[in-house]
Amino acid sequence: MDENQEYEGGSSPTSAAGSKTKMQQYKSKARKSIAEFFGVGEEDEKNAMRWDKRRLRIASSIGKGIKEEYLQQDFTDGMPLKDPFARTSRQMSRASTISAFGAGPRRDTRKKSVIAMTVKGISQISANRQEMMRKKSFKQQGQSFPRQSIRPTVEEIMRPTEDGFSLVDDVFYDERPAGITQHAKAAPKPELAGGPSAPGWRRKPPQALPSTPGEDMTDGFGFQKIKDRVIQSAMVRDKRQMGMGIMGAMTRRRLKSTVLMTKEIKQQLDDIDDHRPYFTYWVTFVQIVIFIVSLAVYGIAPIGIQTTIESANVRMPNLAIQTETHIEKDNLWIGPRQADLIHLGAKYSPCMRIDENLNTAIGYDRVEERASACCIRNDGSGCVQTVKAGCSEILSRWEKWSSDNHGPDGRTGGSVCGQDPKYCNNPSSTPPFEWSDDITKWPICTETAKPNQSVASTKDQHMSCEILGRPCCFGIQGECIITTREHCDLKRGFFHDEAALCSQVNCFQEICGMIPFANPDAPDQFYRLWTSLFLHGGIVHLLITILFQMWIMRDLEKLMGAIRITIIYIGSGVAGNLASCTFIPYQVEAGPSGAQFGVAACLLVEVLQSYQMYKHPSLAILKLIGPLFFFFILGLLPWLDNWAHIFGFFFGFLLAFSLMPYVSFGQYDRRRKIISIIVCLGGAIGLFTILVLIFYVAPLTDCQWCIYLNCIPFTPDFCDNMAVKLKKNATYSSYI
Repeated sequence: MDENQEYEGGSSPTSAAGSKTKMQQYKSKARKSIAEFFGVGEEDEKNAMRWDKRRLRIASSIGKGIKEEYLQQDFTDGMPLKDPFARTSRQMSRASTISAFGAGPRRDTRKKSVIAMTVKGISQISANRQEMMRKKSFKQQGQSFPRQSIRPTVEEIMRPTEDGFSLVDDVFYDERPAGITQHAKAAPKPELAGGPSAPGWRRKPPQALPSTPGEDMTDGFGFQKIKDRVIQSAMVRDKRQMGMGIMGAMTRRRLKSTVLMTKEIKQQLDDIDDHRPYFTYWVTFVQIVIFIVSLAVYGIAPIGIQTTIESANVRMPNLAIQTETHIEKDNLWIGPRQADLIHLGAKYSPCMRIDENLNTAIGYDRVEERASACCIRNDGSGCVQTVKAGCSEILSRWEKWSSDNHGPDGRTGGSVCGQDPKYCNNPSSTPPFEWSDDITKWPICTETAKPNQSVASTKDQHMSCEILGRPCCFGIQGECIITTREHCDLKRGFFHDEAALCSQVNCFQEICGMIPFANPDAPDQFYRLWTSLFLHGGIVHLLITILFQMWIMRDLEKLMGAIRITIIYIGSGVAGNLASCTFIPYQVEAGPSGAQFGVAACLLVEVLQSYQMYKHPSLAILKLIGPLFFFFILGLLPWLDNWAHIFGFFFGFLLAFSLMPYVSFGQYDRRRKIISIIVCLGGAIGLFTILVLIFYVAPLTDCQWCIYLNCIPFTPDFCDNMAVKLKKNATYSSYI
C-alpha cells in the first residue's frame, strides 16, 4: 500500500506497514501537501479539472484577457462541498488553525498573508470569548435562546476542517449548515456544472441569525414551533364533508369507499362550496344581546313551574287600606315574565289578529262603564268613577244623569269624574263635532276649564272633586280597572293619570307593545312570527339555543351557506310559530324552537339524499330519529311548544329537500331529486298558505284537545302556567 492509498483510506501514520520511520512519513506528507497546494502534485483526473477551473476563476478576476467561451463556463471546483462544522476524528490530524478561521464566505479571491490571517484569528478568538461570557450571564438570569443563536465555542473554531486544505477550501460547503433556515431548505438548488449531482464549489449564502425577529428558526427551537402551529391552523381548510358532518362523526356513520372513489362522485363532492357560518354567528349574537337587554329592563320572573302570589297593603279608591294580591306565573327557564315577553314581541295570537273571545270579554267592561257615573264622597275627600253597586249610599252620592236629571245638552250618559263636555276646551263639543251621549266614546280632554263656584256648592261637583282612581291596564287580556296607582303597581299594570275612563285607553295595544296598531281596534302585529325567534324564555333556554346553533347549525351552514340556512331557519321558525298561533292561540311562546327543528330536519334530509353513500343507511336514519323523538317527548312539558316543533320540523324538511346541495348517483337519481325539489318547494308554499288562511279566516279559538299535544296535565295545576284562561265576566268594577 503506497502513501496515496494510505491517505485516501484514512489510515493513521502509526498503522502503516514497514520500514518507514515517523520522520520519513512526515516528510512525505509535507511534500504531498505542498505539491497539492501549488497544484504540481500527482493528481487524478478529478483534481486536474478542479485546478483548471480554479485557474480560470482567478484569471477571470484579472480582466478581459480570457476568451468569451471560457468566461461563460461554470467555475465550480468539481470537489464535494463539505460543512466545516461537521467534525470527524480524521480531521483532527490534518487541519490548521488558519483554515478554521477562514470558514466564512470569501470576499477576496487573493490569498491573504499569514500576518493578516493571524491578526484576524486572534480578534475572532477574543470576540468569541466575549460572546460566551454574555451568553453565560443571560443563561444565569433564566434567559433561553435557540440553539442556533449561540456561536460556536473557541474549541469548535479551532477544530480543523475535513478536506485538509487551506483557507481557500474551507469557505465552500456541500452539506447543509446546522443553522440553515427552513426557507433555505425549501429553496430550489441551482444546478451545478456536470448535472445536478456534479461536485463543485460556491460561496456559502448569507444567513440571518436564527434569533432575528421575523426569520424562521430550526424546527423545535425558538418561536418556530409556535409559528408553524398558528400558520397550519389558519391555512387548514375545514371543509364540511357531504354526508358526514358533526352528527355523522358522533354517530360513527360508515361510508362506502367504492362509491366515494368514483370519478363522478368525487367531482361532485369537490365542487360543493365550503362556506363560513356567518348567519349562525350573527343570529346567536343578536339573541344573546336581546336577552341581556330584556333582563336588564324587565328583570326575572319567579322561578318554578307553578304560580307565585304577591301581596301588599295598598290604598284603594274607597280610601280604605286593604291587602291585595297578585298572582304571577312562574318561569321554568329563569327569565322574564309572561307579560314582559309579550311586550318584547313573543308569539301571542291576540296581538296579531282580531280575537272574538277577548273582544267579547272587553265588551263586558264597556257595558259596565256605559252604566257608570261619578261617585262623590259626602265628606269631600274625593270621587271615583264606578257603577252604582260600588258607591256607598251612606258615605257617598252617586251622581248619575238621567231624563229627570239630565246633563249638558240633555245627556243621560254620565256623569264622568273630572270630565264634562261643557267644560272641555280641547277637544270642544261643538257642532258638527259634538260628543256622543255614550260616555265610552268620549275622547280624552286635554284642556279643561274649572267651574266658577264655591267648594261647598253641589252643582257640577264631579268637576271639582279630587279623583281617587284612574284607568289601569294589566294582565295579558286587555283588562282595565279604575284604581289607585299603588294598586296598579302591585298588579304590574300601566297607570293612566291622563284619562278618566277605560274606554279612553287602548289597553290591548299597550300590553302588546311593539309598533302601534294601524287600526286601534284591529291588532295586526303579524311580525311576531319572526321577532319571537330572537327571544328566549330564560337563561337555560338561551344556553340550549347556543349549544344547538354553534354545534349543529354552524356545521350545516358550512355545507349550505348563509342564504340557504337563513331561509330554512326563518321559514321553519315562522311556520312553526304560525301553527302554534293557530292551534293554541292564547299561549305565550318565545324562542326559535321551530326553527331549530327545521334545521334538525336538514340532518335527516342529508342522509336521505345520500343514502347510496352509506354502508348502513337505515341505521344512520334511526340514529337521527331517536334524538328527535326524545325532544318531541320533552315538548309535552310546560314552556315547550310541540306544535312549533312538529310544523317547524315538517316545514324544514320540505325546505331542506328544496335547498340543500345534493350528490346525484346517475341520471335517474338526478331526475328524481329535481322532481322532489319542485314538489317539496310547492308543498312548503301550500302548507304556509293553508296555515295563514286558518289563522285569519277560520281561527280556532276553542280547541280543547290541542292543549294536550303541548302539555299533558299530570297534576291539576301542572299546565296552569302556560294556559290562558279567558275571563267570562267584566273586570271594570272588580277592585272598587
